[in-house]
Amino acid sequence: MNDDYLLLTVSGPREQADLIEDQLIGLGALSVTFADAEDEPIHEPAPGTTPLWSQLQITGMFGAGADPELLAQALQNASVVIEGNQIRYKTLQGREWERAWMDDYEPIPVTEKLWIVPSFHEPPDPAATNIIIDPGLAFGSGTHATTWLCLQWLSGQNLNNRTVVDYGCGSGILAVGAALLGAERVYAYDIDPQALLATGENAQRNHVADKIIVCRSDRELPASCDFLVANILLAPLLELHKRFADMVPEEGRIGLSGVLSEQLALLAGTYSKHFQHEETDIRDQWALYSAKRLDELAT
Repeated sequence: MNDDYLLLTVSGPREQADLIEDQLIGLGALSVTFADAEDEPIHEPAPGTTPLWSQLQITGMFGAGADPELLAQALQNASVVIEGNQIRYKTLQGREWERAWMDDYEPIPVTEKLWIVPSFHEPPDPAATNIIIDPGLAFGSGTHATTWLCLQWLSGQNLNNRTVVDYGCGSGILAVGAALLGAERVYAYDIDPQALLATGENAQRNHVADKIIVCRSDRELPASCDFLVANILLAPLLELHKRFADMVPEEGRIGLSGVLSEQLALLAGTYSKHFQHEETDIRDQWALYSAKRLDELAT
């Protein structure tokens, strides 16, 4: 069986993305992926939207035997206006394709003794705390600055025999990290069913499934927890400030990320009624806000 693949990449503006994708699928593409063409960051998307860069590289993967010149000609004859130099292609063998995908993901050090390690790599330090996790459909493979910031924050807390809530768990990387760092019980919650599935699988992969409770509803979260970590977006963090205050008792701590450094003042101001700010960490323009729960103040 021939396991070669043809990768045909078309460069174009965001406005043409759907049309180009339809053309590629119509020509027999097995899959279509989008990538940034100009190293343009995407910050917080509007609710209900799927953010895309203004200039895209749209790649269709075709099976063995696909003719790149015929495909390029078909695209040029389609309703999308495409210059010839905007189309390029290359062929990869199946094993080479898998290797190319794997090469994008290397072990990531969070601290000297805490690493994020893809399952297809050997841990650089077997004696360290190694979170084994692969890229997937749910957010949180460790490559994003906010995930790294949250893990660094967790590693700096005394989690031994404590209860932790991971609110918006994504892949479960923070829940797994908390469990490996000594937490007795970790509650992981997300509104995305794919995230809950990924969290359960990653808990098993890291042998901490007995410590992690996957919650399908906010109502399944504990009435009280020692630490709460949330790597989500600014808008829900602002909406959840009272909910988090109710869940975290006096002297309990929160670590919040998913916000840009210029959004910190708004976040801190909202949480200042119930929490005392302790520290702020910045990485690649992204921020983590950590704070300690105060006594109840007069409303």
